[in-house]
Amino acid sequence: MSPPRRDDPAAALNQVLSEVIDAILDVRQADRRVPDTQALHAELDQLLADLRTWARLLADQDQALGVSPLASMASAAGRTPLNPWHGAASNQEIRRIVGEHLDRLGHALSAALAEQLDDQQRVALTEVEQGVLAHARALSDL
Repeated sequence: MSPPRRDDPAAALNQVLSEVIDAILDVRQADRRVPDTQALHAELDQLLADLRTWARLLADQDQALGVSPLASMASAAGRTPLNPWHGAASNQEIRRIVGEHLDRLGHALSAALAEQLDDQQRVALTEVEQGVLAHARALSDL
């Protein structure tokens, strides 16, 4: 997906939603590679739950703007994961890859927040941003 135009709050919101969908795909794959007994697995489970919640929240914001999110982006089924996840991956590699997703999402959130004029969209994006920062800290603490 190309970067949003500087004067298009809906496109900026959709860029964040697109990053969230990409992260869902890779975090789901990462979660499957970590044994249930490890703290990293629990963190990935919580991150995955939050990503799904954020995707619904952002899609709802699109609807409030009168925009269909899938009109401008591929659905999860139509995407190729950024990381193919062939073979085993160490916990360190998983933390690095998931951390990179959170960094990209954080950049998209900053850009989208700068574009939003509507307080409702700003509140939703700020909620996601705070969650992303909390998960990034939790990953780095593991």
